[in-house]
Amino acid sequence: MIAVRVRYDPPSVPSPRSSPGLLGTQTAAFLQRRGVRQLVKFSLVGATSTLVDKGTLWILLNDVLPQQPWWVSATISFSLAVTNGFVWNRRWTFRAQDQADTRTQYTMFLASNLVGLVLNLALTKAFLIVVTGKVLQLGEDPDPNAVLIASICAVPFVVVWNFALSKYWTFRPRPS
Repeated sequence: MIAVRVRYDPPSVPSPRSSPGLLGTQTAAFLQRRGVRQLVKFSLVGATSTLVDKGTLWILLNDVLPQQPWWVSATISFSLAVTNGFVWNRRWTFRAQDQADTRTQYTMFLASNLVGLVLNLALTKAFLIVVTGKVLQLGEDPDPNAVLIASICAVPFVVVWNFALSKYWTFRPRPS
């Protein structure tokens, strides 16, 4: 007897990775845009700066400066966070080349972040009205959870503000 081997190869089915489809192609193209990549990097740097700010604040309040007013620790932690954001955004996000312009760029970055801080506080206050359903009087402390929710609601607006000023003002390439 002669044995015949029959080999069956099922038709190949493209994997989702090899053919992303319309949505995958659009997403990939969207992520290839320079501004989108910069926004993602800017957001990652912002997350690290938030960790620097809040982590430093906690350490200062509890261990280093427990006898000082809270705003002294908050000012120090905010300054460290802004400096962290400046260094990483300058080098990684926007890849600024001009070394002579560092002091001016830092001043501009600090100014835009101070305006961002005021914007954050104002938007948090506005969202607190929405979350709590009432206008809080000066000295009236709302529920900390409501403050957290309102603060989180303000974040996207402040990120857009800070990103736009960083991209189009602080780290904008200067004419030679």
